[in-house]
Amino acid sequence: MSELPKGFVSASHSILFEEGDERCSVCAELLEADDDDDGPEVRGRGLLVWARGEERRYEEPHLCPSCASAIGVSALQRWEIEEDEG
Repeated sequence: MSELPKGFVSASHSILFEEGDERCSVCAELLEADDDDDGPEVRGRGLLVWARGEERRYEEPHLCPSCASAIGVSALQRWEIEEDEG
């Protein structure tokens, strides 16, 4: 088997269907189980929507609290920029 260039990782398709703990789709941080502890950290979900012709696809990736916050704030900032530009 040939070696991969430095910085690359190889995995089989089985990792896509692996049962186990959920991870953040952005940073791969392990997501803790939902508890009713009323803690300040709330897990998030993104919404990816894309279209090809008449077909529409939706995906809701799981996000850790820090990635959910960062993505949300970035989206709000871009919204403001676009509103200011007209």
